Amino acid sequence: MTFRGEPATFNRQAADWIARLHADDRTDHDKTAFRAWLDADPCHADAFERASAIWDSAGGLTAPMPAARPSLPSRRAVMAGGAALLVAGASSVGWRAANAGVYRTDVGEQRRLVLDDGTRVMLDTDTRIRFRAATDLRTLSLSAGRIDLDVAADRRPFAVQAGGRRVLMQTGRLDIRYDAGQAAVTALDGTARIETSGSSVPLRPGQRIAMADGRPDRVDRPELDDLVAWQTGRLAFRDETLAQATAEMNRYTDRTLVVVDPRAAAMRFTGLYRVGDPEAFARSLAVLLPVRVDADAGVIRISATG
Repeated sequence: MTFRGEPATFNRQAADWIARLHADDRTDHDKTAFRAWLDADPCHADAFERASAIWDSAGGLTAPMPAARPSLPSRRAVMAGGAALLVAGASSVGWRAANAGVYRTDVGEQRRLVLDDGTRVMLDTDTRIRFRAATDLRTLSLSAGRIDLDVAADRRPFAVQAGGRRVLMQTGRLDIRYDAGQAAVTALDGTARIETSGSSVPLRPGQRIAMADGRPDRVDRPELDDLVAWQTGRLAFRDETLAQATAEMNRYTDRTLVVVDPRAAAMRFTGLYRVGDPEAFARSLAVLLPVRVDADAGVIRISATG
């Protein structure tokens, strides 16, 4: 594991390591690099212990942490709730044939589909799409939500319509989100073109463009592992505010997280969380941050202490 942009504290590094060591795609190289980080400074072991205790308090996964060295106890999983997303179909890794043209997911649901041209699409929570294939063009309209799109090779270009923006690609993979007039498109593999207001902008692998009415388009290079974490039922937060994080978590559940006061809303943290269990998320925050959590059947309120 390499840190993209040096984390500000040992605690943040420790949180990143716990997330990485419990990722589905972890490697032996990650484990070796973790041991090297652990041995580099005595403060690292202390930070790892603190981070592990916090993540345990959230009721993490059941898989044990790989032993780093004899003096360090193993720990259970990441800052996570136990609830997994609902995935349509008999298997969470299966792809269902899609023929009707219009598809949607409910809150807390994900679906994997194969369109009739061979393109694979994964729908995130509360997402709606429509697909049409003509003799000269394939078109997918995203009216709300988020998708991962693996475009099959074909002589016909593939167009994605999201609000007033159009994305064109021949073949490749995209992450696309559209909510309330704001769109974000990331080229995970292959090059796309973004068409808007009569202009065309190339989007190269690893680039993301954020577009919204009334402001200039912005292009950056996000951390791709964090960006696609939603596909495994997790959300990655890196130095994000509590207000931003709760808004994201609320997309996956009808039990709403409410940040009561501006001081709590402005608090920043880093972590990897499972979606679908807002109370476990809030419980871990109460250990990590100076906040109080009050929960009832429909709402979980988070407020600053002191």
